[in-house]
Amino acid sequence: MLSRLLALKTDGGTGALEQMVLAEYLAGGFDAHVAALVGTLRAKCAAMMEAVDREFGAAAEFTAPKGGIFLWVTLPEAVDTGRLFKAAQAEGVAINPGSEWSADAAAGARRLRLCFAHPSVETIREGVARLAAICHREFGVPVRSGNVGRGGA
Repeated sequence: MLSRLLALKTDGGTGALEQMVLAEYLAGGFDAHVAALVGTLRAKCAAMMEAVDREFGAAAEFTAPKGGIFLWVTLPEAVDTGRLFKAAQAEGVAINPGSEWSADAAAGARRLRLCFAHPSVETIREGVARLAAICHREFGVPVRSGNVGRGGA
């Protein structure tokens, strides 16, 4: 068994210089860096929730996360987020279909995870707007974006 485990090791670990640099950084600036990151993530999460609310309205349900980097969104039963994933991916919009992140794939079929960690606030807003347009084209949901009807609705 030990020989199988050793075969999985592909590198020699982190070098001493990298460890010393990290130790120095952690001793001085880590807390301030984490505080800045938390503030940035809160702002991006707020932007994501505002964008989902504006673009999807009552068609999307979500709860503000207490932490982390994802917003879980539940869409109407007509939406299959696996199919939405493929359509969105083809247009450069990244989502995580809920069925891939749920112990019960059927229960997660209309849920999705949206990551707000990396994209800028502007990219979040643009991406959610594009996602809503794709979702409307594929499933007829949402009927409205903000106060404006889609497709004559």
